[in-house]
Amino acid sequence: MAAAPTFTVIGRPIQRVEGPDKVTGRAHYTADIVPPNSLWAKNTLSPLPHARIVSIDTSRALKAPGVRAVLTAADIPFKRIGRRLKDYPVLAKDRVLFVGERVAVVAADSREAAEEGALLVDVEYEELPAVFDPLLAMLPDAPLLHPDLRSYVGFPEYVPAELRNVCARFEMNRGDLAEGFAKSDVVMEHTFTTGTMHQGFLEPHATVVSINEAGRVEFWHTNKAMFRTKDEISQILDLSPEQVRFHVISIGGDFGGKGAPGDAPAGYYLAKMTGRPIKFIVTSPEELSVGTPRHPAVITIKSGVMKDGTIVARDVSVIFNSGAYGGFRPPVLDGMLPGANQAAGHYDIPNVHIEGRMVYTNEMPRAYMRSPGQPQAVFAAEAHMDILARAIDMDPLEFRLKNAPRNKDGSPTIVPQLFHAAAEAVDWGKTKPPLVGRGIAIASRTMGGGIGTSDITVNPDGTVTAVTAAPDVGTGTTTVVAAVVAECWGITMDDVRLVRTDTDDFQNDAEAGASRMTNIVGHVAIAACNQVKEQLAPLAAAMLGSETASWARGGFEAPDGSWVSFKDLAGEMIKPGDPLAHARVEMNVPAGKEPERTVQAAEVEVDPETGQVRVLRMSTAQSVSTIINETAHQGQIDGCAVQGFGYALTEELAIAEGRVLTGHLGDYKMPTIADVPPLTSINVGSTGEGPFNAQAIGETGVVPTPAAIANAVADAIGVPVMHLPMSAERILDLLDRKGRT
Repeated sequence: MAAAPTFTVIGRPIQRVEGPDKVTGRAHYTADIVPPNSLWAKNTLSPLPHARIVSIDTSRALKAPGVRAVLTAADIPFKRIGRRLKDYPVLAKDRVLFVGERVAVVAADSREAAEEGALLVDVEYEELPAVFDPLLAMLPDAPLLHPDLRSYVGFPEYVPAELRNVCARFEMNRGDLAEGFAKSDVVMEHTFTTGTMHQGFLEPHATVVSINEAGRVEFWHTNKAMFRTKDEISQILDLSPEQVRFHVISIGGDFGGKGAPGDAPAGYYLAKMTGRPIKFIVTSPEELSVGTPRHPAVITIKSGVMKDGTIVARDVSVIFNSGAYGGFRPPVLDGMLPGANQAAGHYDIPNVHIEGRMVYTNEMPRAYMRSPGQPQAVFAAEAHMDILARAIDMDPLEFRLKNAPRNKDGSPTIVPQLFHAAAEAVDWGKTKPPLVGRGIAIASRTMGGGIGTSDITVNPDGTVTAVTAAPDVGTGTTTVVAAVVAECWGITMDDVRLVRTDTDDFQNDAEAGASRMTNIVGHVAIAACNQVKEQLAPLAAAMLGSETASWARGGFEAPDGSWVSFKDLAGEMIKPGDPLAHARVEMNVPAGKEPERTVQAAEVEVDPETGQVRVLRMSTAQSVSTIINETAHQGQIDGCAVQGFGYALTEELAIAEGRVLTGHLGDYKMPTIADVPPLTSINVGSTGEGPFNAQAIGETGVVPTPAAIANAVADAIGVPVMHLPMSAERILDLLDRKGRT
């Protein structure tokens, strides 16, 4: 076996390059941007889930002190917009489809005046029948929320016309399902449901729009995809891309929720109307009440099993509640509905059918959240696995190992190692007290790819300037860029001058999401560094008195073995502005082919008097290759586990008749450090396709956490868990039902 490579910078704890600016307040977020003469903007939101707009009277608002303008759909060209499926308007024109839909926007001298003005916009509504359950929304007599759906740009033609209120569909078939069920010894079917979870980012959405004297539009925007959003905005506003600039800005968390244009289009129209910059800041209650959270789901799984534990057939229906619109997601089948694939589980099942549907309802639109579609599907699949195992009197871990996937040559994958590692860390199989349970679950996903740009310059003093426009949503992307560049040149992190640029300098760069950031920014930085090395090789050869030289040992080496260090070459041969010392590379980095896998196990204790679930300990075992930054790597694992913990037990946007009832951070219970149990983290060596053979780690760990905790609860109380989150009230209800049977 070849020796593992030796690294000088990566593979150890690395301090965040942006950290000092964040902790000292020097980092600028959108809320910090206040161009001279700015106006504050506030939306007037629909109070009804479904209604016809009879009239809008702005006269009272315009008379309010400090109000400078009011914008309605009548003032702007009507256009349906969206990331791919273009189904939602900038402002509602004829109908509103959810509580919180934008109906008008007020611009005023102060935030308080804008809020007052928004309340004074008089809207007359004619309430219409509404539907909130995606199963009911597909019935023939349900209100048709988008009568012209099939004419929308981006609508997938493969969705049959008879599927009412369905805006996307996915189907997968393998083997012969009927034959598989016919030969099964045991056939069982269960339905699972999940609630609505908010991304929980620290920084609420904010937007600043300014139009200069030449008519050029500048945006500061809490958006993780400024290049794609620039293109979207250009199309929405009928502007040439050259007229639009998105500034680089710090982003205080994302988890999938910051990829849409948001208030930017309305901000442009208000800026044009008033001749002044416009600033929006969304409040936390608004984020919770009218944001774009994780999709709730209804998942039905039917499986056929042999007495020896072999699963031979599985039929799955996954219904996602899309809310009123679908355009807040990227390509309709990008990640969300393929997440339904996870409902087959990560097991070797020869006969499988899966159908996924995305259904419109009169609730707030849903969008992406970390590992979109997968936590819902994996919870259902893994809870179903435990029920099956107990039905055939088989240990749940043994049952999973029996059906673990194998490589094409029949050899075991890394999956059994991961299962054993996670299980042993929670003493799987050992005696435990009453009302204490253990559960386990697995998830996997592949690393994303996409277009990235890197600009590298070697300076005469031996430092390297690395320019990037990739967003950093708090995951340490800029630190990855600096670390990879330092490793490429054999220099310290202090010798890398990191510069962040924007859409005026680069044509394109990576957008955060799909576990792609390290893959893209790392590979493109390596490519740019290598190009500069090739350009400098002739200079090194001349300095060494040789015809050729190649990179070796942190410098250049001639065929005769003579060598010059990188810093000596820079000081001797490179002058400021030397084109040979600079390269800019834009490239499309392929997505990974090999899955990243995570198995998690949990041990819980249930209080039968209160229904309270206390997670005593958790373990996580993940397939890992080269680690770029040990600190960030473990931080992603920890963050995933905590977010999954919240999805399992505490976090739910309670919604009644389309209205969010938990629209305050005091009611919406995100876990704190006091709630989180000890976590044992086990890295199991694998291969990677990222820079220096790294592997993605930022999303897989959130997926099995809820399932592992749910299975542990079911083990503790002897009743299957069919819904997330597992509130104390729901656990008491399960115990009560058990007592009555």
